[in-house]
Amino acid sequence: MLPPLSYDDASPPDFNKLNHGILHEFVGMYLRAAYEAAYGDFKKRLGNEALKPGYFTILTLIVHNPRITQTQIGLASARDKTNVTNALRWMEDNGLIQRHLSSRDRRTHMCVATQAGIDMQAKMEAKAVAHLQALNDAIGTQRRAEFIQTLKDLIAALQDD
Repeated sequence: MLPPLSYDDASPPDFNKLNHGILHEFVGMYLRAAYEAAYGDFKKRLGNEALKPGYFTILTLIVHNPRITQTQIGLASARDKTNVTNALRWMEDNGLIQRHLSSRDRRTHMCVATQAGIDMQAKMEAKAVAHLQALNDAIGTQRRAEFIQTLKDLIAALQDD
């Protein structure tokens, strides 16, 4: 039971001595903070004209895999159908990709990058190398493979539940 608060002394607690309670046990909180830090570095290095990281992921998959389906994009990028559809619609509206119905299955859309999409992806990839190096430097060469495997194990374990 916490003691009643007195607002007579209105100073906040010392930040360096905050009691985080159970939060220090929450891996998800650290994953989110790490994502935010990585996203900030990505945006800083690639600039304002860059696509969001998720869109860059999707465009990279399309550039390197012509005729990839929306389902394949979702699985390969670990994104849900709604997010993939929204990203593809935006990319199509902005001339980065084209979507074509499969002649074999009229329910399946295949995606192909336009020249503008290929150019955008290449421009971003060239800048992303510095971001990737910053992440690798922060993790460390000897821990990188284990770190990635741990993240994959976490994803697999939580998706199975």
